Amino acid sequence: MEKKYSLSFMLTLVAAASALTCLLITLVFLLYIDSRKELHELGTVNQNPQHSEQQQAEAARLEELLRVIENRFIGSFDIEELTNEAMRAAVEALEDDWSYYMTAQEFADFQANSNNRYSGIGVEVILDEDTEGMRVVRVYSDSGADRAGILADDIVTAVDGESIIGLTLPEIRNLLRREIGESAIVTVNRDGNFMDLKVEYSIVFTDPVNFEMLDGNIGYIKLRNFEEGASSRFIAAVTELIDKGAVAFIYDVRSNNGGRVGEVTAILDFLLPEGEIFISVDRSEEENITYSDDKFTDFPAVVLVNVYSFSGAEYFAAMLSEYDYAPSVGEQTTGKNRMQTTIPLSNGGAVHISTGHYLTKNRVSLFDIGGFTPEYVIEMTDDERKLYYRGELSGDLDRQLKKALSLLENTVN
Repeated sequence: MEKKYSLSFMLTLVAAASALTCLLITLVFLLYIDSRKELHELGTVNQNPQHSEQQQAEAARLEELLRVIENRFIGSFDIEELTNEAMRAAVEALEDDWSYYMTAQEFADFQANSNNRYSGIGVEVILDEDTEGMRVVRVYSDSGADRAGILADDIVTAVDGESIIGLTLPEIRNLLRREIGESAIVTVNRDGNFMDLKVEYSIVFTDPVNFEMLDGNIGYIKLRNFEEGASSRFIAAVTELIDKGAVAFIYDVRSNNGGRVGEVTAILDFLLPEGEIFISVDRSEEENITYSDDKFTDFPAVVLVNVYSFSGAEYFAAMLSEYDYAPSVGEQTTGKNRMQTTIPLSNGGAVHISTGHYLTKNRVSLFDIGGFTPEYVIEMTDDERKLYYRGELSGDLDRQLKKALSLLENTVN
């Protein structure tokens, strides 16, 4: 199974940690013991003595391997790097697209990311299938990338003269590690023209919500993610637009890769009438249901989605559709319905591991059906997608937005 990484990925440039000698039992056994302790507290561990005995036997085999490496290997090696790679490989062996191991620094960056506060050059990227480079899908305002002139849809091909073609995102991130204030020379391919840009590493703050009033008193709200603060910013945006005379809304979750369940449910509770708004299912197939209260926001609305809307974003669109609250316009979404728990480990790192899945109100698994299909399917062309990445797809050029506006105009008139 091909390993997938998070779609929206903030490149972080961090100082390399010093190597620290430790037993190989840290390699995998910490992953077993710490995660089992945490999952036991969540009530999701199957207490099977045979499993424990097998894990101890496997840990002993790995410790034996370390002794062979320490005593017989002719070359040099970094024990911390070896530990991290072994733990990373252990999680990758689960063949779960959404589970991964994080080093201590990666975990710190992950936590900052979840708070809409990033340390890096200030871009979100995906791996480009055609070039095997790194395609920029968003550049954050006043970031190092923004100041250097990097644009959305640029393809990064090299860092400090070293090609990144064919590397994974974690490998690229390791290549870009820097201290705050340091810089790197990033080579980008822009429509066939290659250029070297000097990019500085810095702290980047982001707003998960942007909004404006469109013609016809239609409120437009762009939800970039469902990380910390997204629900309060969303509710404030809706309230402000209503105060300014909004009669309908467009909720844009295109290229939104999800985030925290609590942020999604807070928004759904604000919008929807009383009922089930989130159904999580644990490994024993037991449902845990979150309900909305009887207060809701009753305005005509349309949701915009695309192929890069996944997790909380596609769930958000699906729930508004199932409640007949708002139809969706755009492209079929990704189909991610697994829930992850982030479990800190004693080495300072963490494992982000799938511990359950979720269903819509109608008990639909978005994974099983291949993603959420909007009521009005309008696929972007390659040229439109380029303009969208660059923030230049507006007005009549944005056929998805244009369709949403026409639906609302028919509703409010």
